[in-house]
Amino acid sequence: MPLTPTARVDAPGEVTFDLARPTTYPIDSYDCIGMTVDWRNLTTGATGTTQIRRVPIDYSRPAPQDFCAYIPSTVVTGGGVVTATADARTPDHRPVSPGVVVLQVP
Repeated sequence: MPLTPTARVDAPGEVTFDLARPTTYPIDSYDCIGMTVDWRNLTTGATGTTQIRRVPIDYSRPAPQDFCAYIPSTVVTGGGVVTATADARTPDHRPVSPGVVVLQVP
């Protein structure tokens, strides 16, 4: 199972997109690439694009670091029915599952 995009509603008018690391699929730091999420509020017509990026690697740390951690991206979509698509947009390397979601955002 590759990396999987997720979406959740944390507050009215906001959606948080994240990237879940697989627990049963071995990956290395080269597999940990970011994603682009395109969203559209079908109720209001608002649209946008955001990035889910990997946490920068801190090479100064003496302890091992998770090389495949991500920074969630929260966007203001407004209330209504929100659709989103996620894609790695990397033609030669796709360890990420493209995703589609439909959410009712309060």
